[in-house]
Amino acid sequence: MPELRALPELPVYIEEDHHEVLQHIYKHIGARQLPLENNTLVHFDSHPDMLIPGDLRAEDCYDKSSLFNKISIENWILPGAFAGIFRTIIWVCPPWSDQIPPGVHNFQIGRVKETGGLGVTCLESYYISEGLYTAPDKLDSVRDVKLIVLRLDESGNRLDWSDQLLTVKEQLDEVNHFILDIDLDFFSTLNPFVNLYNEANLYSQLKELYTFKPVPKDLELEERISLALELGENRSIMLNRLKSIFSFLAEEENLSTYEGLGEEYIPRVSRIVDNLRKHYPRLDIDWNLVHDAGCTFDDSELPHHISSKQEIQTLLASTEKLIDYLGKKPTVITISRSSEDDYCPPNQVEDIQSGVLSLLQLKYSGVKIHHCYLDE
Repeated sequence: MPELRALPELPVYIEEDHHEVLQHIYKHIGARQLPLENNTLVHFDSHPDMLIPGDLRAEDCYDKSSLFNKISIENWILPGAFAGIFRTIIWVCPPWSDQIPPGVHNFQIGRVKETGGLGVTCLESYYISEGLYTAPDKLDSVRDVKLIVLRLDESGNRLDWSDQLLTVKEQLDEVNHFILDIDLDFFSTLNPFVNLYNEANLYSQLKELYTFKPVPKDLELEERISLALELGENRSIMLNRLKSIFSFLAEEENLSTYEGLGEEYIPRVSRIVDNLRKHYPRLDIDWNLVHDAGCTFDDSELPHHISSKQEIQTLLASTEKLIDYLGKKPTVITISRSSEDDYCPPNQVEDIQSGVLSLLQLKYSGVKIHHCYLDE
């Protein structure tokens, strides 16, 4: 492996949407300032961002233009893992995030032989509910992924950090590099769908319709795999049928003439439709957005927690503590504001960003900040 080139400064790239940071990581890989493979990503975020785009094919992961056109905020990390860019991912999440349980999750990502897309062997609801769980024998071109999830407690502490991070610290001691990635919604988080058509109590109705029943943890492995495949397929069918119904509504505004997939859901969807029209008689309802909101439910919800100033300070202190524990200076730092899509409260984002940048400048020398979002 060729020797890496040293960077004269520590670059900090600030983007608005999180997936836009990937281009900067690739740029430094191309310049041989980051390794071509097996990088460690330390990811502070209220969301995992570890899904897979539905239209992404395995070969797209090796074509930057195709990849960057297909990824979005919730699915930009794992395509890089399939390409070998990331090997170890440390997701540090606040107390209100529960999409993936804390602990070490070793799994594989690979090309699904039947479709040419990507699948994973991780038996968590986060993947099963998206139809992404795939049996190992159905994959080829597999890569190993180590995902370490650290969830802070209400006081911003985590007592067993040293146990869960020991393998990562050993790896950093060996390779002497990592990528530090921070989403500002780590410190304060909005679920933009919570108040969608709230006078009609839409959110709770969607939760009842879309919530996913998880695979029990106490089953034998073969039973879990079998049930995961069954539930994942059923979930995909359900979401596709509901998408068909809401897409029809967006065009026709009336379900009485609907004929097609998902007719069994018409009575429940009709109740939602009637309720929305009762409370918003003069409004042009965005039915595709209603379906998108429903798709955010699996066996958990999108996190929603608007932090106080004191909570933000506590989380900044926790971030500093973890940075100190890692004991290494990152090679590249990426930051996402996530304010225009309302995942980070727009009225808090500037203060949070200022606090994060002050912390980075305090902890590291040679910091050079690139406000990339201002160039857009």
